Amino acid sequence: MNSNQENASRWLGQKLAEAKGEYILASVFTIISAGCFVFFCWYLSGFAASWLNDGLILPNVLLYALAFLTARYIFAHFASQFNYNAGNIIVSKIKKKLYPILLNSNEFDSISSTLLVTRVSDDLKPFYAFFIPYAVASVLVSGMLLVVCFWVEKWVALVLLVSFLVIPMQMIVIGVGAEALHKKHINLFLKYSAVFYNRLQTVAEIVNLNNFKAQYGFLSEKSKELNKATTNVMRVAILSSAVLELFVTISIAAIAIYFGMSLLGIMTGPNYGKGYDFRIALFLLTLSPYFFFYLRKFVSAYHDRNKALASAKLVMPILNKDISTTKTEMDEMLRALDIKGLNFAYPDSPVKVLHNIHLKLPDKGLVLVKGISGSGKSTLLKICAGSLFAEDGTISVNGKDNEWSQQWLNVNSSYMNQFPFIFDGTLQYNIFLEKKIDANDSYPEFLDKILDKKEDGWQTVLSHNGKQLSGGEKQLVTLARMMLHPKPIAILDEPTANLDAGTIEIILPQIMKLAESRLVIVASHEKMFDPVADTILNLNWGEQMKL
Repeated sequence: MNSNQENASRWLGQKLAEAKGEYILASVFTIISAGCFVFFCWYLSGFAASWLNDGLILPNVLLYALAFLTARYIFAHFASQFNYNAGNIIVSKIKKKLYPILLNSNEFDSISSTLLVTRVSDDLKPFYAFFIPYAVASVLVSGMLLVVCFWVEKWVALVLLVSFLVIPMQMIVIGVGAEALHKKHINLFLKYSAVFYNRLQTVAEIVNLNNFKAQYGFLSEKSKELNKATTNVMRVAILSSAVLELFVTISIAAIAIYFGMSLLGIMTGPNYGKGYDFRIALFLLTLSPYFFFYLRKFVSAYHDRNKALASAKLVMPILNKDISTTKTEMDEMLRALDIKGLNFAYPDSPVKVLHNIHLKLPDKGLVLVKGISGSGKSTLLKICAGSLFAEDGTISVNGKDNEWSQQWLNVNSSYMNQFPFIFDGTLQYNIFLEKKIDANDSYPEFLDKILDKKEDGWQTVLSHNGKQLSGGEKQLVTLARMMLHPKPIAILDEPTANLDAGTIEIILPQIMKLAESRLVIVASHEKMFDPVADTILNLNWGEQMKL
């Protein structure tokens, strides 16, 4: 296990303490459930032995067996509920720490942020809700059943013990390469999902430009790569299950043969020639498959561990990002933001998205970046937000160099994407984040447009990137965040795109209000911003046009 995997495993393990109470209760119910099954097997074997050996039907014994079997399922249900709640608690806390970082770092746009949180949630919840509980249950239940078997018949216990030791060993061997496959799958998922979403958003332009066939071929190739990665992951899961079933079959067959020979009286030992106790044989034969019950579930969930490790490696650098060493400098007030001779091209692309841009921005006021789609507006905004680094030319905050300026911009700018990122949580959390509020706290009046439509008000639960909100309502939520969590620079990418006239009438005055106290940079091709902008930059395919 390399150091990165050890760090990821340690990080995942540390989170278990956040739901310690739920896991303890789940473990108690699991042990009680397993104990009920042991008694079920004992009474059921007694009923069967009396019926087959002596011809006696004992209904009371059968009722006891059914009662313990019912109790087994009831306690198992409670255990699963506590385990599932534990997974929800841990993942919810991870996401709450992740949300403000994604909101403020500007390294992720709304689409990639949504995909990242979705991926993390989908990968970590099964790990904490299923893999960890099944691992604990395998140890607890198997340990308890081994004690019972050693007490009743040591040879059966030895067969089960060997199986218990061998199965985890083969799981480790299979899991060596599984984590790398999962990491590749996650990276492809994040990368290609963003690509697919982008093409979906621009499908009208693709059709108008008669470029549909070429884009279809491009997406088909990416889809095949993603399907191949998914197939490789499934192959590992199938392989691990097949190997487990092989060991389980061999173990139970060995126990059955042992009892068969003993019952025939041909097994050497103290019972040689005397036969074997039929009830004990039935009891242990009924109990043996249950020994592998949680091991089976553990193995089936083992790929959840590999997925969680891969996701942990993605999210750890984000959660552990430390800017405290430059905190004092990052608090420096904005006095000037100058762009000189700025050129920018994306990696592996010979085409310059921006070419020889010169602009002096004020410390406050509204700066409008105009241009048709594809002219470089969003790229320039990302550079101003510190999420892209300009190597050719300068973008200087208060006369400092590019590297320091990028760090300052990253910390001190807020970003509104035209496809806002809405957190899983209440409407109140989405706007105020961790800030505690009461009835006397003020908030932007335009939020009443949303609150009046929601029966639960601030406690309205939002999920799946805010599918409960319209596009305009999402923009209002994002704008409210900017106002309640102010930063020296507010950057808005197409803030009025696809909005109705009523919402635009609300948003425009609020943007102008923001510009009274800080620098607001707006990218838009709408003419409504021209009369109110203090500075206008007109871009045409990356070139700065003279007004």
